[in-house]
Amino acid sequence: MGWIKENRNDCKSATFLIEKQQVTALTFSEKIKLKVHLYGCSWCETYGRQSKSMHLIIANFFNQTLTKPKVLQEDFKNKLKILITDKLKEN
Repeated sequence: MGWIKENRNDCKSATFLIEKQQVTALTFSEKIKLKVHLYGCSWCETYGRQSKSMHLIIANFFNQTLTKPKVLQEDFKNKLKILITDKLKEN
């Protein structure tokens, strides 16, 4: 019973395992430790949900920015060309 009480109160380890499971699979013993802790700690349970949400939001953001190429509008490109040409003429 001492092991269960010890794990229930170890939020630092639980948050580490919550973050670790976002990146890689947990071992069987890590899964058990985390489940035991989350069973008795609503703070870490909430942290786990928020962490998962943030991970998905960040992953979606980077996937969108990687898949969508940045394209300059023609009007902006023409103005930029004129500015560069003018600056080169000054020198």
